[in-house]
Amino acid sequence: MEPIRLKMQAANDPNSALDREEALAAAFHDFVQRTLGAGWNEMEVAMKLADIADDYVMALARRIPAN
Repeated sequence: MEPIRLKMQAANDPNSALDREEALAAAFHDFVQRTLGAGWNEMEVAMKLADIADDYVMALARRIPAN
C-alpha cells in the first residue's frame, strides 16, 4: 500500500484542509479498489466503511471532554 502523501503546510494555510481531503480521498479510493479487486461487493464495502467511520467518530467523541 502506498504511503499517504501530504504537502507540508502551515496550519493557517487556506489550502490545508482541501489538500488533506484530497490526500485522504486518494488513499480511500485505492483502498476501495483493493477490496473490490478481492471480490467484495461495492455496497458492502461502502456500508462497512461507513460503520467503521461512525465507530471512529464516536470513539473520538468519548475522548474529548465536554465543555
